[in-house]
Order: sequence, then C-alpha cells, then structure tokens
Amino acid sequence: MAKKQYAAIDIAKYVSALLVVCIHTYPLIDISETLNTYFLQTVCRIAVPFFFMISGFFLFRKINGTQQDNEVLKKYLWRLLKLYLIWTVIYLPYTIYNYLQADTGILGIASYLRDFVLNGSYYHLWFLPALMTGTLIVYYLYKKKGIVFTLKVAFILYVIGYFLNIYAPLWESIPVVDFLFSFFTKTMTTARNGFFFAPMFVGIGLLLAKTKRLSSRLAQTALIISFALLVIEVTLYMITGMMRDLSSMYLCLIPCTYFLGNVLLISKLPYKPSYKSLREDSLLIYTVHILFAQPLLMLLPNAHIVVYFLTVALSQLFATLVVRYQNRMPLLKNLL
Repeated sequence: MAKKQYAAIDIAKYVSALLVVCIHTYPLIDISETLNTYFLQTVCRIAVPFFFMISGFFLFRKINGTQQDNEVLKKYLWRLLKLYLIWTVIYLPYTIYNYLQADTGILGIASYLRDFVLNGSYYHLWFLPALMTGTLIVYYLYKKKGIVFTLKVAFILYVIGYFLNIYAPLWESIPVVDFLFSFFTKTMTTARNGFFFAPMFVGIGLLLAKTKRLSSRLAQTALIISFALLVIEVTLYMITGMMRDLSSMYLCLIPCTYFLGNVLLISKLPYKPSYKSLREDSLLIYTVHILFAQPLLMLLPNAHIVVYFLTVALSQLFATLVVRYQNRMPLLKNLL
C-alpha cells in the first residue's frame, strides 16, 4: 500500500523554515520594533513547535507495540545524530571564530561541550539534540506508562520550563532566587531544550498519531482562538517587561500546535510530486541559513529586510543544488 502523503504538511514545513529565518534576521525591525516583536513572538514562534510535533507524528505512526519499535527508534535517532554531527563540522569555522572573538579560554571550551549536548553546537542547531532528547523521553514514557501519563509528564516539564524561560527577569530580581537561577543558566543556559521544551510538542505528535482527527470546522475555529490567546499572552509579557529575545515557551503554543496539526492533517489539498522537494528544502534552509545570515547581518546591519530575503535566496539556492545533485554526489545525501 502506498504511503499516505500530506501536501499541507510539506508546505507548512517549508513556510516554517522561512519563519525560522525571520527569527534570526529580524526582518521588520527597521520598520517597527513592536511589529517585529509581535511577528517573531507569535507567528514565527509556532514554527519550531510545529517541527517537533510533526516529527513526533511521523515517528509514532510507525510505533505500534511490536518488537520492531526499538529498531525504528534507533534508525530515527541515528539519522538525527548524523545530521547533527555533519552540521556541527560545517559550522566549526564560525564556532572557532566566535570562540576567538570571545577570548574565554578554557571556560569557552567547557561551555561549548555543554552546549553540544544541551543547547546545540551552534545556536540554531539546538533543535536536533533537543529533538533526540525529547523523543527519547516521550518514547520511554509512552512505552512504560501510556499516552495519558506521557502527556502529563511532558506538560509538567513544559510548565517548569515556562516559568524558567518567561519569568527570567523576575527570578533575577529576587535575592537568593537570583543565585539559584544564575546556577541554572550557567549549567543549562536555557529551559528551551530537549528536557523542558521538546517533550510537550513531540508528545502532541504522539497524540495526533494515535487518535482521530477533530472535525475541520472545530480544528480551524480552535486554532484561531488559540492564536488570538497567544497574541494576548505575548502582549501581557511585553506590558509587564517579561519579554526577552529568548522568550519562547508560551503556554498558548500548546493548543496552537495541536489544532494546527489537526488542520494540516485533515487538509484535502491534492498532493504533487514537487512537494517532496519542499520537505527537503525546509530541512536544508533550516540548517544552512545561519551560514549566510551572520555575514549578511555584519555587512548590512541596518537593512534587515534585505538580509532576510538574501538569506532565503542563498539558502534556497543551496537547497536546490543539494537536492538536484544528491544522486550524482551521494555525499550530499548526508545533509538530508
């Protein structure tokens, strides 16, 4: 039986990759700082939870309680690890340059080793180790305790991470608590990782893989309401001074991601073979875009919208070349 294809998912993956580029290039900041913040902290912040969710969905569709489950998981994690190691090597020149600029000595090396495990060998690559860690947590809990227990634990971890991530300015202002919070940031840097952030959205992917879809009207209405609540939530953090550049663990992202998943999975958009390239392009744009964004931001510090479109164009060109020539040059397949 032919594998079911999801046109809306492949398109959404590509759009999400473009939104991640926005997060790292601030395209609207020269027009309006407020508009840029709202766009990044609402629309763009859904992109990474979507990636976690859909990764969990496609993995757990294959997990069906047989002896093959562990092999499916191992194959999946090996692919992610291989991708992570390859892109870590690709970004080594940037890593070394940043290390030399910071002049942090042995502490810089220790920080890099910590980040390699917890936060990504380069800052946008955090998604890959987080996905591996979050998947392991969800898989183990699901196998041992079932889907309800898994989602409860994932939610508790997310709420802990939410308080650490969103209320950082508050913790830094309270005596004694500020010391404990400083210890946390020195050891783990951020709660946006595979322990606190990823399990919730991988768990939503598990939920979507093992349950029936909502009706189209219900899913669409709930998504609109959830997004409106996300905008209100972000507004409250802006008003109260809690908003920071690394703020990302919003509570309303949970229903937004779940209902978005439903909407996309029940879409009846006809599938075209060209959508497969969108799927591949999205991964390559996500992983490669910082190679172009960083030097462009240095060259054009006051033209963020130009930097954004140049970064997207160069990343897309790279992705097109990799996809086109991967059969002639098998080494390129390791990037996918």
